[in-house]
Amino acid sequence: MSQHSRTQKARNALRGAMIELLTKQPYESISVQDIASRAGVSRSSFYVYFRDKDDLLISGFEEIGVNSYDDLFETSDSDPYYPNFSIVLFRGSEREKEVSRAILKLGSSNPAFLHMRNMLVIKTRDWLHSINTAVPEEDLEPTVHYLASALQGLLTWWVTNDFPSPADTISRHFNQLAIAGLQGLLHLAPENRLQ
Repeated sequence: MSQHSRTQKARNALRGAMIELLTKQPYESISVQDIASRAGVSRSSFYVYFRDKDDLLISGFEEIGVNSYDDLFETSDSDPYYPNFSIVLFRGSEREKEVSRAILKLGSSNPAFLHMRNMLVIKTRDWLHSINTAVPEEDLEPTVHYLASALQGLLTWWVTNDFPSPADTISRHFNQLAIAGLQGLLHLAPENRLQ
């Protein structure tokens, strides 16, 4: 087995152990030793792969296909001006239900939830800057935080209510609402874009 395969196997075992423990006890009461023991690795080995249990929890985003904020939005097939804001998170959460449940059931103060929020804020801000519109600065930050909060809120509702509709359906719904709001609020209809 290659070094990369051993590393990936150990990281997966530690993530699995964290998810199992989260189904039985609060995050705050889980120790690194608990996780390492459940995964069948030594405590010192845990620190080869992760800085602490927060780092391990945040690494769950890799499981749903988000390694950095650059992975969050996809190019839309149907609209050249707006990305698909939500499909990556919804499809990844649907594919990795246990991981997404573990992250989102902890509430808004856990490190993974805050990490997701920060990534969404950064990506949304970058996108708004990239579309070359004359967005007044006083409108930019409220819009960034509104979109990030709305996406995270809908994802949390969807996951904690046991995925009541397919990922593509709920993602399409979010994108329709987001685009309608952006067009009305920031005048981002195609004819109003600055070239």
